[in-house]
Amino acid sequence: MLFRFPPHTRIIVIPSDDRSTNEFSISRRLLVALTLLLILVTILFLIVILSYSTLLQQARQVPELQGRLVTANAQLVRVQELNRELDSMRDMQERVLTMLGVNRMQLDAAADTAAGANDPARARLGEVAGVIMTPPPDVWPVLGHVTREFAAADLVNGRPPHYGIDLVAPAGTDVRAAGRGIVQSAGWDDDLGNYVEIRHGFGYVTIYGHCSRLIVQTGDRVEPGQTIAALGGTGRASAPHLHFEIWRDGEAVDPRIVIPGSPEA
Repeated sequence: MLFRFPPHTRIIVIPSDDRSTNEFSISRRLLVALTLLLILVTILFLIVILSYSTLLQQARQVPELQGRLVTANAQLVRVQELNRELDSMRDMQERVLTMLGVNRMQLDAAADTAAGANDPARARLGEVAGVIMTPPPDVWPVLGHVTREFAAADLVNGRPPHYGIDLVAPAGTDVRAAGRGIVQSAGWDDDLGNYVEIRHGFGYVTIYGHCSRLIVQTGDRVEPGQTIAALGGTGRASAPHLHFEIWRDGEAVDPRIVIPGSPEA
């Protein structure tokens, strides 16, 4: 049975004293209109309340976000200052070498001579000298499918950085040095598993993670394309792949910017 509004609604007001009663009559259309208006006002009121709550919550987050932005800007300014200082030091180093009449060929010769000497200190010094003037890394360590690209940190959205690029290839694939340099560190890391870290010239460092086994060790001198490890899935890795990073003067950079071509097989 459907509910129907009566044709008219009577409202009787009975006073508490001896005055006469008052009677009002409201038509069905007016009653329906008032009911719909009340429902609409209620919905609008709820929408306003919800919108206000959302805006209030966002407003409370503004000071925190502003604080993070100020901190990030301060860190960025500091990094820029350090980069300028490092650039100045590198330029000064090159000028000193030029004034001394030392070029790359002479450094290579000195490194080779020192490496063949019996004095370990002279050999180590020669290896370091041979790396000073080497070019930046220019060889992809593995050719494979890229599953994750380089990404900087997003402080506003809380996204952590990904300082390298992930390359998928069959387990056991040769991992090659991206450039000439000296193995600065080779061992185990809880995140990277078996890893190799190579220092190159002009402030460049490359890192190779999740290797199944290492072929080089700390202090070894490597050439571009030389096999340094085997691809694997050690450390925090869900599948075999190579995590490859490039750092310049202490700052991570996108490998695609430094190394020409594409790592895609």
